[in-house]
Amino acid sequence: MRKYGIDGIAAFAVFSGSAALGIVLWLQFDQGIAPCSLCIDQRLADLLMIASAAGAILWRGGMRPALLGVAALAALGGAAAGAWQWHLVAMAPQVESCSAVRFLETPPAWGPWGSDFAASLSGQGSCVTAGSKRWLGLPITHWSVLVFTANALLLGFAACGALTCQRPSK
Repeated sequence: MRKYGIDGIAAFAVFSGSAALGIVLWLQFDQGIAPCSLCIDQRLADLLMIASAAGAILWRGGMRPALLGVAALAALGGAAAGAWQWHLVAMAPQVESCSAVRFLETPPAWGPWGSDFAASLSGQGSCVTAGSKRWLGLPITHWSVLVFTANALLLGFAACGALTCQRPSK
């Protein structure tokens, strides 16, 4: 696989991950859909995927396959969290509640941006309620699993390609 194909896959992961993150933040702050603890786990996986894929675009050394591998594993973790939330939505009558999660107890001193940042990493909503909300006709859980799985497959393929590009030919 040529390096431009690897760069294209990493750029797609950065773009699709950023778009997905933007959409869920819009759903939270504009549409009033409270994220659950699994939503926050997915946001953290998305941030790790974006950072690792961006690092793989910028890095030309031997760490590139590892960065792509970390991005692929982060995407796989996000897909697993989305699949579990999908399962919880399907089992809705049997699910009582989800645990609340707060990564920042006090917002950073960034003015109004600090409290919004802290809120974006605080899950207090119900996994069933958050996961059953729809965007463009499909439940959010379906979109989450689709985006994360596609990125995990593509990034895994790119990581393998980056390994074979670096091997010296005999």
